[in-house]
Amino acid sequence: MSGYVEALSTVYAAGWVPYRSGAPTGVRAMLGDEMIGMAAADGARADLQYAAEQGQFLAGGFFILFHRAISPEERDQLTVHALNEGGEVPRLPDIRIDRFPLRQIFVLGSPRSGTSEMGATLAKVFDLPWLGELHAADLFAEPAARIAKPDAFGAPLRRYLIEHRFGDAMLVQARLLYYGVHRSASFLDKTPGVPMIRAAPFLSKCFPEAKFIYLRRNGVANLSSRMVKFGAPNFDFQGHCHDWADALNDWARLRGELPHYLELRQEDMESEPEVVAGLLAEYLQAPEQREALADSLRDGSRERTGAGVGRSRLSQTDWDANKILTFTRICGPTMTRFGYEM
Repeated sequence: MSGYVEALSTVYAAGWVPYRSGAPTGVRAMLGDEMIGMAAADGARADLQYAAEQGQFLAGGFFILFHRAISPEERDQLTVHALNEGGEVPRLPDIRIDRFPLRQIFVLGSPRSGTSEMGATLAKVFDLPWLGELHAADLFAEPAARIAKPDAFGAPLRRYLIEHRFGDAMLVQARLLYYGVHRSASFLDKTPGVPMIRAAPFLSKCFPEAKFIYLRRNGVANLSSRMVKFGAPNFDFQGHCHDWADALNDWARLRGELPHYLELRQEDMESEPEVVAGLLAEYLQAPEQREALADSLRDGSRERTGAGVGRSRLSQTDWDANKILTFTRICGPTMTRFGYEM
């Protein structure tokens, strides 16, 4: 039993190898004499042989992130070697070769702003792995941001974190998670909400080739939609107002830290799908997909509650005076900032 390389990309290799002397071994990816990545084959997998009487796995999975991206030609020449005299790990006969070039897309925005429709459209047209709302980026972005603050720790700990590049470790772990759960270095992550928006600059460092698409929607329509979608006896109207305003204001504050992005309005997706499709095709450098994008936006099943459609003014709602006052106080400045009339 020598194990297999089961998946191969221009940025990673994955598979499994048997334990050596009852313990996990290491593996390394080689291009001739150049080592471009290494990892421990210690991943616990239910499909690997298990010694019940010993209570341990006899083999471990590995996931090697490359130190640099390689070309498809180099990928074909790459070999994986197990340490401790394990030798070269053969490729699975039906090895999974990842797509090239890579396509990584993040869809951001406030909830009930068209992110679901956009995610469904892009995943379908570009045939991308999509797990719905992953809610993973902030798990890495928040620790990375804290580590980056020089005054957050005492001098000895700060020096140790810098010397051992703990900030880079967050980038590596985020890549491992995204590639691993999607089983591909190409993926779509549609996660609405403030934490994901705040994580966008971190994601741009993790995935330099990634595209960022932000969806925004009129606050009156958004809150009306939220009240139906999330409505309950204890619906926190004030909290949802803050959430809508924070999503737009944080985006306006952070979007300049991204190398590029595309900002779209949910209203235009409904009224001008051809125009939105053209903007998407240009930004994603896929002019050949313009018609397919337009067809999906025009004919796809939009996740509607009905409540927010056609309601962009306070006079079009049935809100009481207290809700109108609350919305005006919290959301009014942001409505004005983004050109929405109340």
